Amino acid sequence: MSHNVSERVNGVFRRIFKNENITVNRETTAKDITGWDSITHLHIISGMEEEFNIEITGFEVMNMENVGDLMDLLEEKLSNQ
Repeated sequence: MSHNVSERVNGVFRRIFKNENITVNRETTAKDITGWDSITHLHIISGMEEEFNIEITGFEVMNMENVGDLMDLLEEKLSNQ
């Protein structure tokens, strides 16, 4: 995985949660971050779409179990652009 993608993903999380100290990794899930609920989840997905200029479908979101799955999806979509 590209270091750049990881940094950009962390940047989105920091903006969404308004917390510069948040660092996510491949194993991070909603249970690991206080305030990560269904509404915040939508903000994260739309933030990723905006940051990476891609579209993430509801089906793709449903198949994600952790941030690693999100990063893999982003890498895949970026490589297909």
